[in-house]
Amino acid sequence: MREPARIDDVLAAIRLAWVESPDLRLGQLLVNAIRPKEPCPEVFYVEDDQLLAALQAMAARVQVVKAGVAPGEGE
Repeated sequence: MREPARIDDVLAAIRLAWVESPDLRLGQLLVNAIRPKEPCPEVFYVEDDQLLAALQAMAARVQVVKAGVAPGEGE
């Protein structure tokens, strides 16, 4: 398992960089920081509200899996 403490460090670094460039969307910030060899338009152009919804949906799916409830059972 990866070290969970790294999450706070990464989020703190994102916060520092994003505060300096608040007009960037998060995807733009990450692509600009990583500087991939190939373009990543799906990441670069995603709106923050779309990303937020996708992250919330992902977290909900993970919680369901961790709770041991098969998809569709809890509905």
